[in-house]
Amino acid sequence: MAPIRSLLASRAVIAGLAALGCLGLLISTLDSDTRNNLSWKYNNNGGNNQDNRNIVNPENNQANTIWEDAATPSSQLGKTLSQYPGRKPRTVQAMIEKAEGYYQRIVRQRHANLQLQQFGTPTDPTNQQERNFNPWNSVMYYWWYFPASFVCPHDIQRVGPLSDGGKWICGMSLYEEQPRAKCVIYSFGVNYETRFEGEMLDRTDCEIFAYDASVASMGPEATGPRSTFKPYFVGRTNHVDPQGKTWKTLKTLMQENGHDWIDILKVDIEGSEFETFDAIMDDFGDVLPFSQLQMELHVREDMISFPDFLKWWERLESKGVYPWWTELNLNPTFGGEKDWASEYCFLNTRGGSKNLLIQNYV
Repeated sequence: MAPIRSLLASRAVIAGLAALGCLGLLISTLDSDTRNNLSWKYNNNGGNNQDNRNIVNPENNQANTIWEDAATPSSQLGKTLSQYPGRKPRTVQAMIEKAEGYYQRIVRQRHANLQLQQFGTPTDPTNQQERNFNPWNSVMYYWWYFPASFVCPHDIQRVGPLSDGGKWICGMSLYEEQPRAKCVIYSFGVNYETRFEGEMLDRTDCEIFAYDASVASMGPEATGPRSTFKPYFVGRTNHVDPQGKTWKTLKTLMQENGHDWIDILKVDIEGSEFETFDAIMDDFGDVLPFSQLQMELHVREDMISFPDFLKWWERLESKGVYPWWTELNLNPTFGGEKDWASEYCFLNTRGGSKNLLIQNYV
């Protein structure tokens, strides 16, 4: 048995040396830029690459591009196009434009399915057939009309708890690696669940402005010099209700804070989102003042009818705000109700240089 074990060990050593030789031959065939990138990527930060710079050539700092060929190693990104004949780079803006074309196909499918379900004309809210329409059916279930079929052209990270209260953030690494004095987050409806806000404070230099008149303060995770809380509700008008609660519009709050743009807008206001966003769309016109929107939608029948929700949703789409992620909130189903609440993540495709997420960055 000893000679057999010796023979097997010898063969294993030979195989290992052969593999190392092949790897060395492969690396030797790479051009110097690629070898430099590989060495830089894996020899800095212990291979963790915490500053996420492997998408940019660290020597010439070329602008980031996203290649049509998804198999292109990240170590090769940032090279000149002439080195890759037949491959076309896609900038962030090009990805958004392409995604808008795909999204319009989804809109057409929505309208076709509504007609098949005998909904009538989607834009006619007076049609009685629409008022009697039941969207909770097995042929086309309510949420199927509104898929999150757009794109986030950056990295996607879960921030906050894995359970209710956590959010999927588009381009989280941008907020981490590009600290800006005006990086601003607005959070409406915080209750005492502030782990999302707390993690954003820990990982970025953003400032948070939170509002909720149902509680006296934020949770302990989100306190500090970059966190501002006021016991206000956000709504359509500025007023004090019969219960003594203060309501203010988003436009008023931004004016009071000296802001003209919001990087992340988080909204969880238990059904008031529809009236509130009607006011926001009225106040700000065709360019809504945020880069991305994290919003829980509540479509229980006593909150909003399906025809009214459809009209509201398509008005939001008309502002260039599209959903790229969705996550059902199953809490209502535990009590035997329909799943009438769902988290949506939206990307605003407008805003020019104010909107970090639509820039071709370096």
